[in-house]
Amino acid sequence: MTTATSDLLLPGYWVDEETGAWCSLPWPTDPDEKMALVRSSLAPQIINWSEGRTDEPGLWHYMHRTPWRWTPGQKRFLILWYALDGDGRFIYRSGVKRGAKGTGKDPMLAAVCNTELLGPVEPYDIDDKTGLWLGRSRGFPLVQVMSNSEDQSKKVLRIANGMWTQEARDHYQLDCGETRTIIKGTGARFEVPTAAEESSEGDPVTFAGINESHHMTPSNGGDDNAAVIRRNVAKSPADVQARALEFTNAHVEGMASVAEASFQAWQAQMAAGYKGKRDILYDTIEAPPGTDILTEAGRMAGLTAAYMDAPWNDKIRISDEMMDRRTTVADSIRFYLNGLGSEEDTWVDPNAFDALAAAGTVVGDGEQIALFLDCSKSEDATGLMACRLSDMYCFQLDGDSVWQKPHGALGKGWLAPRAEVDAKVRSAMARFDVVWLGIDPSPAKDDSTEALYWMSMIDGLHRDFAKKLPVWATPGAGGSSVLFDMRLSQSGGVKRNQAFTLAAEMVARWIDEEGVDGPLRHDGSAILRTHVHQARRRPNQWGISLGKVTRDSSKHIDLAVCMVGAVMGAREALNSGKLAKKTEHSGKVWAL
Repeated sequence: MTTATSDLLLPGYWVDEETGAWCSLPWPTDPDEKMALVRSSLAPQIINWSEGRTDEPGLWHYMHRTPWRWTPGQKRFLILWYALDGDGRFIYRSGVKRGAKGTGKDPMLAAVCNTELLGPVEPYDIDDKTGLWLGRSRGFPLVQVMSNSEDQSKKVLRIANGMWTQEARDHYQLDCGETRTIIKGTGARFEVPTAAEESSEGDPVTFAGINESHHMTPSNGGDDNAAVIRRNVAKSPADVQARALEFTNAHVEGMASVAEASFQAWQAQMAAGYKGKRDILYDTIEAPPGTDILTEAGRMAGLTAAYMDAPWNDKIRISDEMMDRRTTVADSIRFYLNGLGSEEDTWVDPNAFDALAAAGTVVGDGEQIALFLDCSKSEDATGLMACRLSDMYCFQLDGDSVWQKPHGALGKGWLAPRAEVDAKVRSAMARFDVVWLGIDPSPAKDDSTEALYWMSMIDGLHRDFAKKLPVWATPGAGGSSVLFDMRLSQSGGVKRNQAFTLAAEMVARWIDEEGVDGPLRHDGSAILRTHVHQARRRPNQWGISLGKVTRDSSKHIDLAVCMVGAVMGAREALNSGKLAKKTEHSGKVWAL
């Protein structure tokens, strides 16, 4: 597999040169790094055991009745998944294997479960001669597969049982059943637990497979079942190092599935400036977002990319399925091209928006920008976005300019930090040539003064920057240099809502229709992407704007609103005729 880079990539992705596929497995290209990774991993022992190159029976292909063979991509995944640090701890705490229909996810999960039941997956010592970690089978394994449907989990167990020859069953003393496979007389087992979360809480799991996590949502209890699995592996002893591994198709954005949450957690880890551990192994191979599914050549190119590690598939047949009138475009993208899907009323196509990410773009100190701040007191998020006038590049300030209530007990009584938000805006005013600043205040009031919660901050910014801002958010007598109040009850509110709606329609056209040929680019941050993906089309008397799923939804969209507002402000400034001609400036260049 060869690699290439692109300016239009999400964090953690790289492009395969031969097929154009978007890939995420962090496989090194440097030969020395590659060899060091292989030497740090238990996977070579595991692969030799499972493929039958030891004194013990290995696995067999459940359909072909030939010795089991991992694909090249699966081997690379195993090498990373079983890689150890210097202390003998697995580098990756959890993992996700995402792929198109027919790429072998169920058989791979079955093979991994069998390996976790009997293979050399537990590090225990270092070989004196080679300096490599040695693996052994677990003393008391409990392997589980959890799905939304017990029948789906049984399917994985059935495949797994089909991988044992009679010789292997006799050698390992296996008793293979419909809901469990045990090693006789030991208590070791591979089982399908009931879908009820209470019955599985506290199980001493040594490995858990979470299957088809794109179907596991809050509405069907799947997120609770996945949470139980993760708690069970988290409490394992240090010498066991139990882990959970997800297998999934591409998820639908905005459904709050387990697969979506895992993708967002991985994206957050891969974001520039992230300070914590990068311990989620996320493996996806996707057709390029711009794949043309309306032509045979385009479909075949996309399928070649998505199925690059699954050559057994009949791409001609799949192409025909994609053109069947009974197959929706969304299903073709999700299930056959492994692209993220969207709900019918989504504001913009999530894949089209993702394709416009330009992570690593730098914005120079002193460049002309427009800012939009969308305020909330406690429930919604407060967000700040910037748009560079020269090219419509949208970004968060310092890569992090959103404030929202923490989960759980930490969120009790939480209020948006006005002083911190004020400082962030003032820092941007000092660092850049801000030509337009719009602030939409929350209607919530300050508990002590009954004035609008944000109004004192807005008044202070107006007093300090009215002369510096060449284009005012609310111009005219009695206006404000920064206030952009979108409440319809306020003077000028109708006009401001109309302007915002027109800007929302324009940005949507840039994303969905013009794509990479259009002017819009963004920083690709995980939280911006989440807010855009969660935004829904909301018609009004002026056109199509954007809004939350429901008024009380906890799925925030505030940064999407801020992005539209910043673009609106940038265009207002450019069309005003009030901007002085830019001169060359010197100063620090900031990486965002």
